Amino acid sequence: MANETLNNTATQAGGKKERSYFFDTFRGLLIWTIPISHFTMVGGNFHQASFGGVVYITINVFVMQAFVFLSGYFSKKPQRARETAFKTFIFPYIVLVPFFFGVRYLINGGAHLTWIDPPLALWYLVALFVYRFFLVDFIKSKYIVQISIIIYLIAGLIPWLDGTLAAGRVVSYFPFFMLGYFCQKEHIAKIQSLKNWHCVILAIVLVGINILLAYKCPVSVEFYLLRGPGAAFGLTWYLDIIMRIADFIIPCAWIVLMLNILPKGKNYLTYVGMNTMSVYILHLIVRQLVKKFDLPDPNMFVYYICLFGLASLCVVVFSSPPISKGYNWIFDFLYDKVYLSLKKFIKWMLGIETNRDKALKEAEKEK
Repeated sequence: MANETLNNTATQAGGKKERSYFFDTFRGLLIWTIPISHFTMVGGNFHQASFGGVVYITINVFVMQAFVFLSGYFSKKPQRARETAFKTFIFPYIVLVPFFFGVRYLINGGAHLTWIDPPLALWYLVALFVYRFFLVDFIKSKYIVQISIIIYLIAGLIPWLDGTLAAGRVVSYFPFFMLGYFCQKEHIAKIQSLKNWHCVILAIVLVGINILLAYKCPVSVEFYLLRGPGAAFGLTWYLDIIMRIADFIIPCAWIVLMLNILPKGKNYLTYVGMNTMSVYILHLIVRQLVKKFDLPDPNMFVYYICLFGLASLCVVVFSSPPISKGYNWIFDFLYDKVYLSLKKFIKWMLGIETNRDKALKEAEKEK
């Protein structure tokens, strides 16, 4: 997500690079499920022990983990990741927080403005900023994957790992980022060697597990968002750890399944996967409207048709060229023309001159 598709290339003989459509397709499928997940929860007829509960749990036990895994996979240049982290993630976050404050205020008649507790789904921007910016430092430890998994497993026991600066989620999704970073093309090739009957069995098992989690497991669906300590959802310390172990194995299995069954050629999902951020951000406006007015509910068939139809409409519209290009243009303009100009003006007012400024002046003198 987050316009990372420029890195989504595979080197061919002769040094040419060709886009790997498979990973775009993967992202396209993932982003399609995000509005479905959000609308399922706020559509007005959500019950955990229901079809909607199965859908919600299925999405939330692997989709964001898969997104983070792919982000790590395409972060093979740590220094470049650090250089672009502010513009790509934190700057949009700073802008979008007051924007969605306005959206919530207009729709609901009240809202709370804060950058400390990321609203809606903006936690993802904070998390990816942390992962990308500090990746240079993380990889200095050869045990970083093991450390990230251990911290993930005990995160639910630490009270202050909650929604503040998305700390709970930053820690909980971190192992998937590091697994993605250390995953190489040859690893992907090995993972993609499952036979068709292996995939069928794996799919049946995973769907069966998600049905059990919805209908039989006493753990609230809120747990699968991994945004706070288990005690907040009534979990004992040992049950929290057990559920986190399960919530690590299950998404890994889903990622393996997706890597084996998704098409490698170009298709519509490929295009959607190239324009994920506009879908991720803009559907949140529709989510607020759904939350306020609910979905039509004369019967469950109509309800789910409306839910899936509206979610699909959001994906089609918000990934379309006018919307996705307009979204990118706005943030490029705000950063390049507004933020950088303001930053330059403030530095001039304060008489601040950076080493880069000095180097540029010296280069000009030498000419």
